[in-house]
Amino acid sequence: MKQLLNTLLLISFLGTVLVPVTGLHIHKLASVLFLLLCIIHTVIYWKKMNLKRFAALAMVIVSFISGIFGMILDHIPMVLALHKTVSILMIFPLAIHIFIFNKKLNRRY
Repeated sequence: MKQLLNTLLLISFLGTVLVPVTGLHIHKLASVLFLLLCIIHTVIYWKKMNLKRFAALAMVIVSFISGIFGMILDHIPMVLALHKTVSILMIFPLAIHIFIFNKKLNRRY
């Protein structure tokens, strides 16, 4: 179950990041799915949550909300610039989180 969740998180993340390839509509759908899967992932791993993981989740939520405001307030370019900046910066903590998770997973087996 957890492996399926992690795989779905990866697929939805790739669909969210690859906006030039997938298009804007797929990006919006994938970002909603990614947010929901992140919340489910947080609930499942609640006991292992620490400040760094809460910060990564907060960046995902801020990126999602800034994307919504970017669609609503499309005449204000600063909102879209904030969304792009937070989205790009969000990739690094998530990549570190995935690297640490895979390192721990490989150590168990």
